[in-house]
Amino acid sequence: MTSPASSIPDPVVADVHPRTGRGRTLFWAAIIFLAATAMGLVATTQASLGSFRDEPISFWRMARYWMPDYYLWAVLSPLILWLSRRFPLDRDTWIRYLPIHLVAAAAILQVELLSSCAIISVIAMVPPKYDGFWEYYLNVARSYFLWGLIIYLFVLTAGHAYRYYRSLRAREVETAELRRQVVEAQLRALKMQLHPHFLFNTLHSIGTLVRKGERDAALGMLAGLGDLLRYSLENEERQEVPLEDEIDFLRRYLEVEQVRFSDRLEVSFRVDPGVLRAPVPNMILQPLVENAIRHGVGPNRGRRRLVVSAARRDGVLRLEVRDDGARRGREWRPDEGVGVGLRNVRERLERLYGDEGRLDVVAGEPEGVVAVIEMPWRVGEVQT
Repeated sequence: MTSPASSIPDPVVADVHPRTGRGRTLFWAAIIFLAATAMGLVATTQASLGSFRDEPISFWRMARYWMPDYYLWAVLSPLILWLSRRFPLDRDTWIRYLPIHLVAAAAILQVELLSSCAIISVIAMVPPKYDGFWEYYLNVARSYFLWGLIIYLFVLTAGHAYRYYRSLRAREVETAELRRQVVEAQLRALKMQLHPHFLFNTLHSIGTLVRKGERDAALGMLAGLGDLLRYSLENEERQEVPLEDEIDFLRRYLEVEQVRFSDRLEVSFRVDPGVLRAPVPNMILQPLVENAIRHGVGPNRGRRRLVVSAARRDGVLRLEVRDDGARRGREWRPDEGVGVGLRNVRERLERLYGDEGRLDVVAGEPEGVVAVIEMPWRVGEVQT
């Protein structure tokens, strides 16, 4: 599943036509044909309704005069579109390429008018008032040259507009890709800060046990640390993991910490089975648990309880880490003593989910502290 980090309000508009070369050609051929048909029908209808003769000219008879003309423009449109690509009238090139388009327009108009008159003379016959084909052609050329020039400019403008659209879209894609790479680099840097932070804290705990002469406990922590490092290295490149993998990593981490605190730390998990496959940021809960142990369990001599819970509420995935340790005085503030771990959690949530991801640290009832993560509820493949 793509996260907001990789789809940064990614405003890129998807193509509305097939991506393959043949499919794209057929798509645009159909568009040109339909446009020519529509314009021809409008012109035919207008001509038949605008007849002021005693005997009205039928729609189908007028169609024999007008429809071939617009279908010829449909045949010539690919050539005009090619000219728009080959000789673009941009700000820096229009003076150089404008004469080319004037000559091309005159040539294409002559071809179109000659072909149109020839086809009409075959399928509808030259109107009796004209003395032969060439008189008919000269009259049509005088009457419809300006209209033909307008059609040429219309197709030329459409080609330029589409080229500008493709260019703008390519820049949007490139900008979005650059933004995605920047955000991923920032997320990777935040994760790299967590690894040494977690490692140094655990090694410090092992050193404390060694100084106290608790050799077996120190060896147990070293063995557990090895498993944790192996697990974290296997998932180092993953930005997100299923919640069940995150819970599994957390259990291994807490096994290491329980060696240190022995029976002073009681841990329980309250995880709704329905959210186990939900993607969450990799190693997002460990800093919260570490913070709860350091401030809620470490300073106290009595037995303390740590509860990790996860549930879905109204389209939001809510993760909680709760400890029942004593608060540090009446003036204690939730964000007091926030270190690298919690800062990184907040920044990662912000970069991954924007305003929809948040971390709150609040006072528990009757004692203790609760760290609450909220993020959008999503189901599907995790982001790698």
